[in-house]
Amino acid sequence: MKKIGMLISLTVALAGSQAFAGKIEDVQAAVKKACSKDMEQADALKKVKDLFLTCVPGSKVDVDGCAVPCLKENSGAVVGG
Repeated sequence: MKKIGMLISLTVALAGSQAFAGKIEDVQAAVKKACSKDMEQADALKKVKDLFLTCVPGSKVDVDGCAVPCLKENSGAVVGG
């Protein structure tokens, strides 16, 4: 029974980190372009929230003393008119 619990926990952990896989690479590329430095995957994962979810499109986000553009594409689509 313990093995099944561990297997489920491992599966959830791996699936969760893969959900941000493309975003991690986008964060690494944005930091490389704006700051000319490389960022580890673990550090990029921590910045996904700042650069994709909580920032205002068009603004800059401080990443280790460097201004990186917000990666959120828009602040919300208006449906209807």
